[in-house]
Amino acid sequence: MIDYSFFKNIGKFFLLALLFTSSACGGTSSEVTIKGSFAEGNHTLILLRKPSEDLLTTIDSTRTDSQGAFELSVNVDTPTFFLLQAEGESEPIVLLIEPKENIVISTQKGSFAKSYSISGSKGSRLVYELNSRLNRTVAVIDSLSTHFRSSVDSFNFNQIKKSIDSTYLTTLDEHRRFTINFIKENRYSLASILALYQQYDQTRSVLNRRKDFELFQLVDSALFPLYPNNPMVANLNSNVKKISAQLRLYDKRNEMLDVGQRLPNLRLPIVSGDTVSLWSLNKKYILLDFWATWCDDCRGSNKNLKGLYQRFSSKGFEVVQVAIDDDKEMLIKTINTDSIPWLVVSDFLQWDSPILDSLSINAIPSNYLIDKNGVILERNLRKSDLEKFLQGK
Repeated sequence: MIDYSFFKNIGKFFLLALLFTSSACGGTSSEVTIKGSFAEGNHTLILLRKPSEDLLTTIDSTRTDSQGAFELSVNVDTPTFFLLQAEGESEPIVLLIEPKENIVISTQKGSFAKSYSISGSKGSRLVYELNSRLNRTVAVIDSLSTHFRSSVDSFNFNQIKKSIDSTYLTTLDEHRRFTINFIKENRYSLASILALYQQYDQTRSVLNRRKDFELFQLVDSALFPLYPNNPMVANLNSNVKKISAQLRLYDKRNEMLDVGQRLPNLRLPIVSGDTVSLWSLNKKYILLDFWATWCDDCRGSNKNLKGLYQRFSSKGFEVVQVAIDDDKEMLIKTINTDSIPWLVVSDFLQWDSPILDSLSINAIPSNYLIDKNGVILERNLRKSDLEKFLQGK
């Protein structure tokens, strides 16, 4: 079962996604100068850009002179992330600029954002240190993956795999320890927020929001009193509050109810506006299914479920779906678009729903198969297993 838990609903944070936060005004603005030397990059267009919402706004631009030198300026009133981009270079340099800084950068053509030196900006130095370490770790992981693929047909593959696995786990452990130390030592810098959300790729995060939640709290408690109006800090503060509340819910709903237990006779709010009691349905078997419009796997599974419903509904089989949604209009549209024939209920409170508290649900897709008295017969049945069960009855 794919776990669409409420931890995954908080949002996915990639480096640039983190930087795309709305602007906010703080104290007195201060001009910051950025002087640079771009070796072998004479007469190259240089852009200083600020991410905001879905846009990259160019704050200043210039061309390097015949020696590759350039100078830019920007006004800031709170620590702010910027991207320094060069014409013809694929990656930007990420800068964390604070008021009254005078920044000096030295880099070269072909490795603009991968190998540069920077002074005059502590935050930007920390970002460089953080990203450089991550790049080295990812390079090791990529090398191990290549070695693994090239060794699959080797006569001693099992021995090679054991060595690769050991190196891989050691590499992850070392990077994790580096990240934790980095955060603790630099919790008063916005660079620590980037460290919290670092990822090896789009599916693997360095830290775990639940396991490492104390680190999120540490950074929030250090930065929010200093920069309450900074959009990135405010975003972290909001997410820490959400994670904290959801962890409490998770502990409360630690495990699903067991087979043989009887579900409480809840009155569930039907999307149409009425309510329904599970025990009042008077069906031989009832599948209580938990899903959401934003869960692609759930919607895909509904196609198979419709076939079972058509075959067995006349033989005492019923489906009641609890939607973990907050948008009634979207839910109704999905019900109509997907031609869902059974009852759909929702209180539109998503993971704050007391229904989930009562039924111990903390992930979707999930389901209970119950009898007409509300006794749990099976839980988290796959559609193929549900079909076998219904065929045997």
